[in-house]
Amino acid sequence: MKNIQVLQGLNFYSEISTTKIVFKKSIKKSDEVITLVKEIKDLHPVFLDSYDIKENTLYIKSKLTFLWRELADTLLKLADNKITYKEAKDYAISEVIKDRIATMSIIPLLFAAQKQDYEITPTALIDKRVKYNKNFNRLYTIGVGKNSQIIEFMSSSKDSKIAKQIQRDKWSSNLMIEKLGVPTPRWQIIDTPDQIKEVWNKYEKPVVIKPTGLTAGNGVSTGINTIEEAQEAFRIAKEKTGKHAERSWQQKIMIQEQVPGDDYRLLVIDGKLEVATKRIPAFIIGDGKSTIKELIEQTNKDPRRDTSRPTHILKPIKIDPPLLKLLEEEGLTLSFVPRKDEKVTLRKVASMSQGGITEDFTDQVGPEIKYIVESIAQSIHAFVIGADILCKDISKPLTKDNGGIIEINTKPEAYLNLYPVMGKQREYVADTHIQKLLKDNKTKKIVVIGQFAKDIPTLLKERSILGSYLKEEEVVGEYKEESILINSLRINSNLDKEKAIQSLKVNALLDVIMIHHRDWADAEFTGLGFDKIDMVVVKKDLSKNKTHMKILRKYRRKGLIDKIKII
Repeated sequence: MKNIQVLQGLNFYSEISTTKIVFKKSIKKSDEVITLVKEIKDLHPVFLDSYDIKENTLYIKSKLTFLWRELADTLLKLADNKITYKEAKDYAISEVIKDRIATMSIIPLLFAAQKQDYEITPTALIDKRVKYNKNFNRLYTIGVGKNSQIIEFMSSSKDSKIAKQIQRDKWSSNLMIEKLGVPTPRWQIIDTPDQIKEVWNKYEKPVVIKPTGLTAGNGVSTGINTIEEAQEAFRIAKEKTGKHAERSWQQKIMIQEQVPGDDYRLLVIDGKLEVATKRIPAFIIGDGKSTIKELIEQTNKDPRRDTSRPTHILKPIKIDPPLLKLLEEEGLTLSFVPRKDEKVTLRKVASMSQGGITEDFTDQVGPEIKYIVESIAQSIHAFVIGADILCKDISKPLTKDNGGIIEINTKPEAYLNLYPVMGKQREYVADTHIQKLLKDNKTKKIVVIGQFAKDIPTLLKERSILGSYLKEEEVVGEYKEESILINSLRINSNLDKEKAIQSLKVNALLDVIMIHHRDWADAEFTGLGFDKIDMVVVKKDLSKNKTHMKILRKYRRKGLIDKIKII
């Protein structure tokens, strides 16, 4: 659209990528458009660095240009009164942002990448979100060129395929954990309710029955002490797996001795334990006046439990059959009024998805448990795992009496580790994640201003220019004259500039990425293309433009451009 312009990377308006939106009339700070922009800004600093208003033009300074390009049309419709403020907000936050950036498991990683000046590029998409497989809407390439990495939440292209196959199925992950000699509770697969009778006496009670392939506590039954309870639990698990009948690996159901103790999620990144978090089952605290139902409703008003916002770090407590069953076992109902300060536990399972809360326990983890979870992560070749442990004392070794490993996950919802309700906040771990993920990403980013008779890669490989800035063996990808070139061979032509540049950024073959701008006007219209640049090459006659050269030198002083070469 002519009234939407993206200045990608460093540009001559701002050092932050800027989305320029031109409205039919002047924009005021009191307009609903600005109110919505402020609401999005208040969600988290990842979404918006700042904004400017100049008459009828709004300048959005944000490195997430793909997001603001998509939101721009909504802002234009809101300004023209074609949609209401509520419609605009619901679409922007509850649909676009929630679809692109689902939870606080991805937000701190994108923010960490921004702070470290790594490029963020939608891996599979540039203009529109995919409706057929929404996971593709959340794939981002961090960094550019060789050794850039794709992330989806905490999972990344550094996690081996084998690791992902092992962790998705508790059967295979338990086999791997046992192979490592790690303490695990007795378990086996059961195929029918009648088989429970055959194996019942082998297990100490209580036991757990659960599907091997489902997550978030789906189909899990705990505290089982009788065969009848076990058979009912098997039926519940089978019902849950029936929704995934096309996936054979999700159909297995297991019985397992229930491990004593509290529930912990340990987050391992690049082979090192970074965070440990205690998960606490959902509960309410009585005030002496309100019923259990009223206390649940009050608890769910906590904005941290508002799942319509991508920045939620808790989830609401749902009143469902398992909750009602637990209350019944305790002789309670929703209309019961607990005493003041009386705690009523509402779940047997300490799952965040079922309304639980968290407490940081990182500093209490014993060295034996630390070695166990790090061994598992390294042995399955997973860059990240969330290891779930049940134990009485996290500072002591795992034993039959103290607890064991329950399951592992290569795509953990890490917000529960980074933002515990109680204890030290650990958002800095996202910075650690990005540093480790991109430690080998050293692709050179070069911007060329002006048209040269001799191709720039050849010039930069000559001894007379910076002592051979480029090496003969390096693979060079270029955007030049509406074409993509790799090592001077034309790969495609007649390309949109923004799309072509993004295509080069996600190409992990490249040691060098070079963006050519015909002149200053060309560079001014689109932005230089990178958030941080290794070298800007300016044609000698264009270097006489004092205004643009002054901006380049300012960026160099700030460390955003490493070298400026006039040829």
